[in-house]
Amino acid sequence: MIKVAMIGAGSVVFSKNLTGDILGYPEFKNATFAYMDVDKERLEVGANLCRKVAKAVGANPKIEATTDRAEAVKGADFVINMVQIGGFDSTLVDFEIPRKYGLNFTIADTTGPGGLFRALRTYPMLAGLCRDMEKHCPRAVLLNYSNPMSMNMQTISRTSGIQAVGLCHSVQGTLNQIMGYIKVKPEDVAFVCAGINHMAFYLKLEKDGKDLYPQLFEALRNPEIYRTNKVRFELMKRLGYFVTESSEHNAEYNPYFIPHGRNQVDLYDVPIDEYLRRCDGIVDEFERMKVFSKSAEPMTVHRSHEYGSTIIHSIATGAPSVVYGNMPNRGAIANLPADAIAEVPTLVDRAGLQFTTVGNLPPQLVGYIQPHVTQHELFIRAAMEGRRDHVYQAAMFDPLTAATLTLDQTVEMCDELIAAHGGLLPKLEAKTLVPTSGKTYGEVNPKDLRASWDAAAKKANEDAIAQWHVVGPFKSPKPGAISLDFKTPLDEELAKSSTGALDLKNSYKDGAAQLKWKEVHGDKKGRVNLEAELGACEWCVAFAYAEIESVHPRETVLTCGSDDGIAIWLNGKLVHSNEVQRGYSAKSDAVAVRLNAGINRIVVKVDNYTAGWAFGVSVPKANF
Repeated sequence: MIKVAMIGAGSVVFSKNLTGDILGYPEFKNATFAYMDVDKERLEVGANLCRKVAKAVGANPKIEATTDRAEAVKGADFVINMVQIGGFDSTLVDFEIPRKYGLNFTIADTTGPGGLFRALRTYPMLAGLCRDMEKHCPRAVLLNYSNPMSMNMQTISRTSGIQAVGLCHSVQGTLNQIMGYIKVKPEDVAFVCAGINHMAFYLKLEKDGKDLYPQLFEALRNPEIYRTNKVRFELMKRLGYFVTESSEHNAEYNPYFIPHGRNQVDLYDVPIDEYLRRCDGIVDEFERMKVFSKSAEPMTVHRSHEYGSTIIHSIATGAPSVVYGNMPNRGAIANLPADAIAEVPTLVDRAGLQFTTVGNLPPQLVGYIQPHVTQHELFIRAAMEGRRDHVYQAAMFDPLTAATLTLDQTVEMCDELIAAHGGLLPKLEAKTLVPTSGKTYGEVNPKDLRASWDAAAKKANEDAIAQWHVVGPFKSPKPGAISLDFKTPLDEELAKSSTGALDLKNSYKDGAAQLKWKEVHGDKKGRVNLEAELGACEWCVAFAYAEIESVHPRETVLTCGSDDGIAIWLNGKLVHSNEVQRGYSAKSDAVAVRLNAGINRIVVKVDNYTAGWAFGVSVPKANF
């Protein structure tokens, strides 16, 4: 029976999902799982959640939890890395120091200064993990899920002989998204995608031998579709191909959006500081999971779309599969360097993982990708050789940095980031002729940065409605189909209410279930996690009700975010409807409304296609 070691298992939701995926195969019901994390509290929560997963699927695995990495990997067949070195504190440093120089990010986990310094922080740990594996489980396969994917895979491939693959869900996730735009089932599509992680492109999209790109170009001309993914549609319009990773990621991989000012950022809905807001959500989610892990409440398990369990099953049983992996190129993409970390179709069987041959990428796609490949190479040389000058050069070749900062500013920023991260980085002491900035920078107190960020986040979200009543889920009778037009008994009740008032004592029948209203509170950003409150459910809708008071009649702008579609009634009148498949982002939509003096009643209807499920609504306070 196999042994799987999960390094960084304190990423509790991710380790829980991967455990559920693996235990979903009957062959692995009695597998051994070794969970490892340096944070004892997170480790305990992660292990307890995985025990709940095992119980839910009727499995009987052996579960070990340890803070000793070498002990965790001893005798392992598969090792899964999901570590983020430095956590939120280091991420804040990656955002706030560049911001002083005029450089702003959305995610900062893949490339540019943020990705570069995350990779430098990860290098000592990841190289050490590879040494542990060479000593204790040299034949094991390492599955890396940690970002920055390409730079971390450079660390693994250039410092060890371990068989490894980098895994991401952007290829399969984006395929589902863009096929939703043109109403085609993803499973009916023949496709080829290739490039580097987060910057791979769909080179072929066909159904029954027919090219689907004309339909996708037609979809971008639909304003309702276009506005859900503006950056990526703009890139497709110019490059001719759709890119895998999200608009918020790709907005910072090029010089075409952020460097051109606030108007362009707003025009293309570029969410500056998006990752910092997500980190806040992760902190909140951990607190909920900590309580849940100790409760008697049963776990509901759904297979994720991660490739990890598929790879483990194919290698362990010999049943072949095709996934999208990240490994050294070695000619898979003919016009990228051999040592570049490519993302292409990957064959998996008992022999391991092997790239397929894609051939040449179109030259415009190489032009988009190549600056980042150069950064990746400079990173690994900086880390292995202790070359500070290669750190400067990696930042210099980042398109966003080059479009924003002078060369002197770039060097100064790097020197300040090196000082701020201190002992987390590999030693960068090799002597070269390339000069430093000559400036000395003091240490950064992460607590001060965190306090500043928390204060700014609180102010930014002070208009969010925090208190709600929710009811659901109302499940679609047609699996695989849902929309806001799906009628429920509550829709009928709402249609009869001229004021939008609802009786929160009512209950509603949905199949065998009797659904009742439940009082809930949004998190500190106003997000209501419907999966947490109503349970994981796909192809369904839920409703939420809130009352807000206005001291006088006034015009204002209501903003909202949702995962997935959302409709809003104000005082009995439908004021907003957006049927869309998307992840949650606060204030994605805005609508002008008029509040009455006194109590105003808000009803929200949210549908869910697959995976996460959430909403949030904000109404500005009166300005006098």
